[in-house]
Amino acid sequence: MLNASGVFTVVGTASNGREAIAAAQRLRPHVIAMDIHLPILDGYEATRQIMQQCPTPIVLISSPDEAARRSIEALAAGALAVVAKPRGRVGAAVASEVDDDQATFLRTLRLMADVRVVTRYPVRALSTGHRSASTDRVASVVGSRRPAVVAPQVLAIAASTGGPAAVQLVLRGLDAHFPLPILLVQHITRGFVPALTEWLHTIVPLPVRIVGQGERLLPGQIYLAPEDHHLTVSAPGVARLRPLAADDRFCPSANMLFESVASVYGARAIGLVLTGMGDDGTQGLLALRAAGAFTLAQDAASCVVYGMPRAAVEAGAIVRSEALAAIAGTIRELVGDAARDGGDS
Repeated sequence: MLNASGVFTVVGTASNGREAIAAAQRLRPHVIAMDIHLPILDGYEATRQIMQQCPTPIVLISSPDEAARRSIEALAAGALAVVAKPRGRVGAAVASEVDDDQATFLRTLRLMADVRVVTRYPVRALSTGHRSASTDRVASVVGSRRPAVVAPQVLAIAASTGGPAAVQLVLRGLDAHFPLPILLVQHITRGFVPALTEWLHTIVPLPVRIVGQGERLLPGQIYLAPEDHHLTVSAPGVARLRPLAADDRFCPSANMLFESVASVYGARAIGLVLTGMGDDGTQGLLALRAAGAFTLAQDAASCVVYGMPRAAVEAGAIVRSEALAAIAGTIRELVGDAARDGGDS
């Protein structure tokens, strides 16, 4: 399929994770397609070592019912995307689904081949203390001065390519007593939301759950939309799910989340956009900023793909851009400053 695409040339194959690491070092391909199920070393461990030894764009091939959690861990270790295994034709009734699977696989590989990846060092324990002076220096305020902060009541986050690693780093930097509900949009292949939720729940200090229609949003809890639904809010502290429509570009949609938060919470919100391709979230962040909310973007140097943050910055939707390592500290400061000042600072 790859050779017949007219886009790719297969320069090598490997039958296990150890061979994959050696082949990546020897051949230096533009992109690697790798099954999560591999003997000797699985796709997660092979990804981890490749990203430390010879960083290469990696697209994982998996399915939601087999090693989905391991696939999410590999995304956090540096793989760029996970796609469903392209199926062979087993009858005319599923021909269109097979074509869709193959088209998605080829399109994802092509997009990821252009991503410049960097060495991924082992994750160190995070401190939840104040940011260091060196961390402060990488922050950039887009406006002429920091605007007034109204006591925030919700944190809304959006991410895409490279997002699982970035999201978990931000969430791990918020302590277990973080006082706001957190609404999270992460673009990911259909079927992997439960695994993403479970994985986050085990590594961040706050509870993580898939939200239900009309559910009350509690302080210090992280909410994701169920499959084929958009996450929005209908009133302060109340979740609203919108079903996927045929013409939706993304599901879940960062724009829908941010726009609903702007409408319901106004200035009493923090909006954050992390690494990702495309421009989803820009219009919603513009609405948040116009409403007086504090909007943050991950900076170019720390992004895997500076697409979504760049679009938001260039549109004038962002108050402040920060390195990934500094974002959690900034959020804690925003929440703490407003609380200390009795609601406004």
